[in-house]
Amino acid sequence: MSISAVLGGQWGDEGKGKIIDSLCENSEVVARFQGGANAGHTILVGQEETILHQLPSGIIRENVDCILGTGMVIDPVSLIHEIDNLKKHGIRTDGRIHISLLAHVVTPIHKTLDASREASLGSKAIGTTKRGIGPCYSDKISRSGVRIKDLKNLSLLKIKLEEKLNKTISKGFIPESDRKYLLKEFDDFYKASENISPFIEDTSSLIHQYISEEKNILIEGAQGTLLDIDYGSYPYVTSSNTVAGNVCTGLGIGPKTIDNIIGVFKAYTTRVGAGPFPTELNSHEGDYLQRRGNEFGATTHRKRRCGWFDAALGKYAVKINGFNSIAITKLDVLDDLEEIKICTHYENGSYPFIELNEAVPHYITLPGWSRPINNIRKFENLPSQAKEYLKTIEELLETPISHISLGKERNQIIKI
Repeated sequence: MSISAVLGGQWGDEGKGKIIDSLCENSEVVARFQGGANAGHTILVGQEETILHQLPSGIIRENVDCILGTGMVIDPVSLIHEIDNLKKHGIRTDGRIHISLLAHVVTPIHKTLDASREASLGSKAIGTTKRGIGPCYSDKISRSGVRIKDLKNLSLLKIKLEEKLNKTISKGFIPESDRKYLLKEFDDFYKASENISPFIEDTSSLIHQYISEEKNILIEGAQGTLLDIDYGSYPYVTSSNTVAGNVCTGLGIGPKTIDNIIGVFKAYTTRVGAGPFPTELNSHEGDYLQRRGNEFGATTHRKRRCGWFDAALGKYAVKINGFNSIAITKLDVLDDLEEIKICTHYENGSYPFIELNEAVPHYITLPGWSRPINNIRKFENLPSQAKEYLKTIEELLETPISHISLGKERNQIIKI
């Protein structure tokens, strides 16, 4: 039996879904512990590309049970769409989805508030996904939220949400003109809430049952370390704790139960939306990475900003999470570059003592390998320059590499 957590080491979009899908070969349970429909994990099986937002990536493997933990914020409408889409692809979900009765619920009010708040910020907008995540977590903290267990009594919930809508409109947070639209959205919300009712469980007890049965459990993080509400590039962050410390509270397990923590990093760096980005490339090299890496957000479809690998922030992520090993994804994207840079540290201090928008990266330059590597399946067969690049990252982050992804396909991976 083993319990492993897979977490993002950058600003999300690191390719965690690919690594989790690979590890699922030996897992019986996959659990999410935070976030919601703002996540976007892209899985490719053969020629079929599937984007998951709330369901763990393990849902693709038909013998894997999936837990949506207490630390998540669940959008019933989005979740039902996701389940229906999987069924269209022939993936069975019956009896495999378990939603924590203590998780909080994203309502149409949250989504409308999220969009209006973001619009009101103008040029200072955070760049949220407008999925209602922030307002839902705000309600959770202010002890005024809706929990999954409340969906069991829809008649009482309707009264509660009608009162909340009236208050929100009367306080001017949502215009009266939006009421008709929201009431229609609530019809879909209540229907979806009924449909997910059979999945509601005490998932903390369930996961402890799995532990007693000595099942292999994989814990799936969403977003990445640098988007953590406390340890990320605040205020350009998500609304939950994305780091290893939140695994326990998000699932209701103790720290002693976790055996292994794997950090996932792209071979370069990307981020979606606004916020500081020390190694960003506003050049033809950045355009190349964006184009070659097909860097568009799985949830928002926005272009991702691209830059060199930032080992300064990588070391920070290793420290905060205690990674036992790291996985490097999209190494093949660098195939055509003659030279590749890595930021080893900042010349004017270290994060978080300095603000990231003031950081001055110090780079080293390594030779590229200028040949395709996507068909290589053994580490020793990689070009010497690629091995040198990976070894440099290992040394800078002081953490061994356990997985190398060389493409979208499930089999395009090297396990060390």
